[in-house]
Amino acid sequence: MKKTTILLVAALASFLFYACEANTYSDIEQPDATETPTPTPTPTPTPTPTPTPTPTPTPTPTTSKTYTADVQPIISANCTACHGNGGQAPTLTTYTQVKNAASTGKLVCTIQANGCKTMPPAGKMPQANIDLILLWKTQGYLQ
Repeated sequence: MKKTTILLVAALASFLFYACEANTYSDIEQPDATETPTPTPTPTPTPTPTPTPTPTPTPTPTTSKTYTADVQPIISANCTACHGNGGQAPTLTTYTQVKNAASTGKLVCTIQANGCKTMPPAGKMPQANIDLILLWKTQGYLQ
């Protein structure tokens, strides 16, 4: 403990002596009244940047989308003619089947025609229907 205290005092003393810049008394004495002090230039103010306005977020829909009320009618009208019971895979007749197809990304890929075979075969369904299915997925697949 004593060694640490002595070492700390020695380090502080050497710092104080080192920090003094003047070498002689004439280096630190005040200028005569006849001497004119050199003016210190005033710093040029830097302009403050104008803040970028923050975009207004898209309002979140106030109503939740459910499978029974919103998604099932779209799937029934556009998909179950081919993807019904006994039809082509995947079967899309129940909540669980549609939820599984949506959660794997296969359903979304095909209805958006993003690198997958476009479904329904007659052509892409209206964007409002696609958006509704995506919202249902985002809201957590409410039944």
